[in-house]
Amino acid sequence: MVALSGAHTLGVARCSSFKARLGNADTTLDSDFAKTLSKTCSVGDNAVQPFDDTQNTFDNFYYYTLLRQNGLLFSDQQLYIGPMTNFIVNAYAMNQQMFFFDFQQAMVKMGILDIKDGSKGEVRQNCRKVN
Repeated sequence: MVALSGAHTLGVARCSSFKARLGNADTTLDSDFAKTLSKTCSVGDNAVQPFDDTQNTFDNFYYYTLLRQNGLLFSDQQLYIGPMTNFIVNAYAMNQQMFFFDFQQAMVKMGILDIKDGSKGEVRQNCRKVN
């Protein structure tokens, strides 16, 4: 999961996805970064913030953001806070090739999962609840 979360090195998230962190004095969020996010979100829920400073480059910079408590989503920052995953975050931050290799392996594993279709599965109209 830590390797797959590294896909967040690409792209952005809407304020509606992370604004709850701003009003609750989240101690896992760097205070300067929280100010930046507040400014971004001051224009509304549809404003976007990159996950890291290299939003168009697939690299390991996402993991550096976690080390600095600049994880955009709560779930991202928990990877560094968690005692079972923080050493992996550190390793990926220091070794981009390790991250690339592990990400590739994780994507291959996901690619061979048994996909349920037809009457064995469902396509959710709302991902947060069963149809």
